Amino acid sequence: MNQRKILVTSALPYANGDIHLGHLMEAIQTDIWVRLQKLRGHDCVWVCADDAHGTAIMLSAEAQGISPQQLIDHVNQQHQKDFAEFLIGYDNFYTTHSEENRHFSESMYKAMDANGHIKRRAIKQLFDPEKNLFWRIATSWAPVQSVKLRINMGITVKPADPPTALLS
Repeated sequence: MNQRKILVTSALPYANGDIHLGHLMEAIQTDIWVRLQKLRGHDCVWVCADDAHGTAIMLSAEAQGISPQQLIDHVNQQHQKDFAEFLIGYDNFYTTHSEENRHFSESMYKAMDANGHIKRRAIKQLFDPEKNLFWRIATSWAPVQSVKLRINMGITVKPADPPTALLS
């Protein structure tokens, strides 16, 4: 049998709350599969992170009277502790709010843009002039009295050819 190189990730838990049963179920199932691949002699690496971006984090931190960074740090420590108590063996569990993630996301974006895989178009999006930010469509904006509709530059990433070499 040839040794395969396998990179695994799973859904990123959001960094504004506790790990719940759905997170645990997925992590335990993935952990079992990753351990099997390693036992079979494959080079299998499992990476995951807290999804530490978004309006909900800002609002949750604001409600708790702490900075978003303090919330992200606290939640990440708690998530890692929770996963460790269930003996879940990530090879690396990190955060999307890092200099490394910014660097690699930016370099991938620039490469896709340079190769014509980015399409730009104007979209309508809710804007809060008091907080000076655009709200995600899924965000509940009813309590925000000063929300206005503003045009934002939307970016769509066109899918590239599937990475068939990674699937073999």
